[in-house]
Amino acid sequence: MRSSDIISISKVFLLIVFLTASQLVQAQINTLSPYSRYGAGISRRATFNGSVGLSGTGQAWRPSNYRPAVYDSLARSGATFNDRNTNYINTSNPASFSNFSLTTYEAGMQHQTVRYENSGQNRLANFANFSHLAIAFPIGNNWGMAFGMKPYTHIGYDFERLTTVNGSGVEYHFNGSGGLNEIFVGTATQLGKNLSVGVNGKFLFGRKSDINRVVYGSGNFFNTLDQRSYIYNDINFDIGIQYFKDLGMEKRVIFGLTASPIGDISATESRLMRSYEGREGFELIKDTILLENDKSIDVNIGSKYSAGIGYEYKGKWILLLDYNFIDKENVLLEPDVYATDDHQISVGFERFTKHSAFGSYFKQMGYRVGAHYNSSMVEVDGNDISDFGMSFGFALPLRKSFSTVNFTVEVGERGSLNQSLVREQYLNFYFGVTINDRWFIKRKYD
Repeated sequence: MRSSDIISISKVFLLIVFLTASQLVQAQINTLSPYSRYGAGISRRATFNGSVGLSGTGQAWRPSNYRPAVYDSLARSGATFNDRNTNYINTSNPASFSNFSLTTYEAGMQHQTVRYENSGQNRLANFANFSHLAIAFPIGNNWGMAFGMKPYTHIGYDFERLTTVNGSGVEYHFNGSGGLNEIFVGTATQLGKNLSVGVNGKFLFGRKSDINRVVYGSGNFFNTLDQRSYIYNDINFDIGIQYFKDLGMEKRVIFGLTASPIGDISATESRLMRSYEGREGFELIKDTILLENDKSIDVNIGSKYSAGIGYEYKGKWILLLDYNFIDKENVLLEPDVYATDDHQISVGFERFTKHSAFGSYFKQMGYRVGAHYNSSMVEVDGNDISDFGMSFGFALPLRKSFSTVNFTVEVGERGSLNQSLVREQYLNFYFGVTINDRWFIKRKYD
């Protein structure tokens, strides 16, 4: 067996190992936000290596198309290019998949520290998990494909509410976990000189577990235990367009549009409600109030429509602006809680890596900054739960290759202290590896 075959097998094996590991990691609790209780949880923004430092901006972002003369010895080819020297995978707009010239493999991890604050009380929590795993490759000239896995939503909460009914204290306990994951397969092709179109198929799957308790301070009433479980399985898709136009020899403008028109996903719900005596963990069940198994339901995640514009100085930098509209149809989730329409704005700036630069290693590094604002994830008691954050990232090129190690720091705030709601202040660290290689490209000479 040739050494090249051994290397190829080891790469495929490594990919399988990472995909298997991601399945196990997704079972962890990745948030304690009370807002993840509603619907299918808190949606994840784009956390791929090229976009997370841009606060998820990517509608008008395209990977570079460089073709070194000697694929078998990229590190020694001596090729220089008037363009960025690394491909990244951009799932924000599948039309970007048409411009891959090398196989690109990405993997990333995230560490999150969150401070939850409510009515003078606060709690600090830390979470770590995989952010994504994906591979993309060219199929032919101006035609590419990508597939991978990433978290779609996170669910995890544990909180209490106290109230008084007929002069007696009542405690409401809410506990839940789970989330949606996404497996995607996308392809794109370039039509003519300035237009690319792409489609991205998505399989959404996951689970959600809710445990709600009503505990009465008086011994005159039985407590209530309400357990619900949801299993999500459905198919969704994105369609995208990118139009790009050179402005002279060195600059170009890019426009991007995407649509994800399906706003509901299918799920099955099972529910068991019982009355009991005693305390949590030592319940003495008295009666079954309600029992439902495998009830088919639709869960609203909102259809999404996006537009973006980018202005690029080839090989040096790009400035991006995105607008996303998520139509949640103002669905009533429970009394005084609505899934409201969400308007999202994000901006990003990237200075590209320069592998061919001489001198200081800092001159070869790439830098990214971005900011985002979400108007309303959900409306609780008339208060919009908005989200604002800023990010800063940098890419470290690996010597003798066109691959990078990527780091990003993101800070932000979600929620409100109005009407005893919860404010969340978060600090995220992202670490990702992007490998560009000649996988699946046939050797001309052995």
